[in-house]
Amino acid sequence: MKHKFAKYLLLLSFIEGATVMGTELLGAKMLAPFFGSSLYVWSSVMAITLGGLAAGYFFGGRLSSKNNSAVILYRVLLIAAFFTVLMPYTSKLALSIFGLRSLLPAVIASSLLILFPPVFLMGAVSPLIIGNISKNGEDSGKAAGTVYAVSTLGGILATFLFGFYIIPNFGLTIPAIVSGLALGILPLISLVKKKGLKEFGFFSVILLFAFVQLYNKLTVENKDGPIKVLYKNESLLGQIMVLDYANDYYFDDSTLVGKNSRWLYVNRISQTKDNPYAREELEEERYFTYIYKFTELLKTLPEENRNVLLLGLGGGSIAKHLTENGFNVEACELDARIEKVARTYFDLPISVHVTIDDARHHIKSLNKKYDAIIFDTFKGEETPSHIITQESLEEVKKILNPEGFLLINSFNFIEGEKGLGLRSIYKTLKNSGFKTSIWPTDESVNDRNLLFVASFNEHPIYPDYLDLNKVDFKDAKILTDEYPAFEVLNGQAALEWRRWALRSYFRDRYEIEILL
Repeated sequence: MKHKFAKYLLLLSFIEGATVMGTELLGAKMLAPFFGSSLYVWSSVMAITLGGLAAGYFFGGRLSSKNNSAVILYRVLLIAAFFTVLMPYTSKLALSIFGLRSLLPAVIASSLLILFPPVFLMGAVSPLIIGNISKNGEDSGKAAGTVYAVSTLGGILATFLFGFYIIPNFGLTIPAIVSGLALGILPLISLVKKKGLKEFGFFSVILLFAFVQLYNKLTVENKDGPIKVLYKNESLLGQIMVLDYANDYYFDDSTLVGKNSRWLYVNRISQTKDNPYAREELEEERYFTYIYKFTELLKTLPEENRNVLLLGLGGGSIAKHLTENGFNVEACELDARIEKVARTYFDLPISVHVTIDDARHHIKSLNKKYDAIIFDTFKGEETPSHIITQESLEEVKKILNPEGFLLINSFNFIEGEKGLGLRSIYKTLKNSGFKTSIWPTDESVNDRNLLFVASFNEHPIYPDYLDLNKVDFKDAKILTDEYPAFEVLNGQAALEWRRWALRSYFRDRYEIEILL
């Protein structure tokens, strides 16, 4: 009997370990639409998770010495299950309170509200299980080793399942609710057996709430309104949404009724705009401005030199526009969902071949040369730091024709603390032997991207290039594989970019409903 009870407790330990890791991944992804998935966000999530577990271990150790510790264990698991089921709703509460406030305090406060309660309670589970097994005759050291091994195994399996299957296929709400139910159902049955139906009343509320919310989630329909969600998907690489905006709503112009513009968002940061009804006489643009500037520059290439490698696909508007202007475009994209979205919702031409791979790895695997290589690798507000190091640029030089261009689409700041990241990109390009100019897409700092134009030889000079003699590059760093610090150097710019994007694109009740 004792041996059977110990096995049952180890099963609970396995489920708890799996739920902890599932909860951590779900919590991080719930934060991503507001705060991104930068180093700051993951550091906050990991710190809150570890802090919750540490506090839970201490709390559980104190509880394990009490009488009826098995009953206490079941109750702790049930309350943890309740908070896990609540995560999709505590996240909405947290983000509605803290979402548009100062970023780092908001990330920490939101993490505390969303993650700390369930993780703290699950942290108390292992000491309670160890205490129960030890009371039944097992050596405490052996019991502790076994429990933590089983719990960790559950966490490992859950990490793979949630990361590669559950979140991409089922999103965040349904896995959170089902995880809570899985965590709580066995303890509830055990508690009813031990204490009778009088224990069932309160905890049955958890089950009822979970099933009602699960039903609502499965039967929800897209609401009527000026913004339509055409596609929404979650994965470890971030949340993707494709939205149609009614142009009469977006431009506040009743003559545009029935005409839509389409947007792609990654973690709620706009990646692609496609407005086929753009009115040139009003200086409206179908795509983002940088696409037209890159195309204008590349048209200076001889007609026989029109092979372009695009790193980072987005909605495919730059590939589409270049193709329409006579260029042969190959693309590399890390996220297979992006290619699906580009072809399904943004009419990416069949002629554009897309390789699903990491950009740095793909560069190394190529043995042909290109007339232009474009880095358009934003993921939300992040730019992967490993592809803009000096070593990566040496690989790029091997596949770039002598008269070709290396073009990088990047953030808007070049001066002050916020501009340190981009000054470091410039210094790294110069140190790698590239003649480099910086081309702003707009005169307003807040409304612009900065485009790096780099080549082995002299390239066309446009009058609206930045005057780099006015920029102080003394504190800029050379980015290397040994010191891939772009994410840190560009941290303030990324935070400001996210703040601005959320306030600009999600500003009324229709947009806030989508955001939450």
